[in-house]
Amino acid sequence: MPDKNINIDTDVILKYLEKTASPEEIRQLREWIALSEENADYFQEIRNIWEVATPAVDPEKIDTGKALAQVKSRIHATSQVPAKKTRFITYCQRIAAILLLPVIIAIVALMMKKDHQEPLIAYNEVTAPYGMVSSLTLPDSSKVWLNAGSTLKYPTAFTSNVREVEMSGEAYFEVHADKEHPFIVNTGDLKVTATGTAFNICSFAKAQEEVITLVTGKVAVSQENNIKHLLPGQQLNYQRASKSMEITDIDTYKYISWKDGILAFRDDPLKSIFNRLEQVYQVRFILKDTSINQFTYRATFKGETLDEILDYMGMSIPITFRTTETEKEGNDSINVRTIEVYKN
Repeated sequence: MPDKNINIDTDVILKYLEKTASPEEIRQLREWIALSEENADYFQEIRNIWEVATPAVDPEKIDTGKALAQVKSRIHATSQVPAKKTRFITYCQRIAAILLLPVIIAIVALMMKKDHQEPLIAYNEVTAPYGMVSSLTLPDSSKVWLNAGSTLKYPTAFTSNVREVEMSGEAYFEVHADKEHPFIVNTGDLKVTATGTAFNICSFAKAQEEVITLVTGKVAVSQENNIKHLLPGQQLNYQRASKSMEITDIDTYKYISWKDGILAFRDDPLKSIFNRLEQVYQVRFILKDTSINQFTYRATFKGETLDEILDYMGMSIPITFRTTETEKEGNDSINVRTIEVYKN
């Protein structure tokens, strides 16, 4: 039967909560708690304060709303403690004030971190199949046409101060006007910045150059600290090896007609034409006679197959085409047709 005259020193309660009490002290404390409901309630109140004052804190796992609510509730609870317990509660509050300071700092830091943390952004990636042109509308209502074998990566929503996308291959952009949120296209080497503009970018990975053609508006083209500005009807040619930029005045039609399914050649050298056909149809041309490069060709094709285009070229230029083999190329093991070109 418990001794009703047992008195528990506050140090015993603290040692019990710290798990440093001796077996005898633990026995005495349990007997004291069992003596009355008031003792049990008093012990529970003290333990509540202790748990608030000494939590195991991982700032990343703090539920800030819940933690703050718990602290407030404990403070409110201590104001209701009977007068005879005031001295001990005041002592615990002092402990809590000291121990809770880093907890409160951690909570505030976490809240600030969450407020300033950049939201996770999801991206879409679109690739146009070889031999086809794909078109799409971006979240800001800008329109994009992708030439065959080209890829565009863009966010599902433009949430920052700029509208930024990435591309490889060839794409034509009609940018929705928004001066407060510049539209930026990254090609790897170059960065093209516009606000409300129509322009074409040709930037195939295997090419030695990148070409930006401006139809309307203005764009700034930058390569590291080198920045050039284009006006309508101008074209910037960037040489990857030398990192040089050259601006010329051109007829934009033949550089943008592909978006309407048209291949327009205007007295272009055959080497340039074969490069274009390689990009669009995923083929490889091998010139068996270097003098073939002296020929130029002028024509407009819409809807013709590659074989039909080659037939038309053979009718007006003294050259012959011969398919030799089909090879696997790239990580996707794409079939690449090899075509040898001979001079008649």
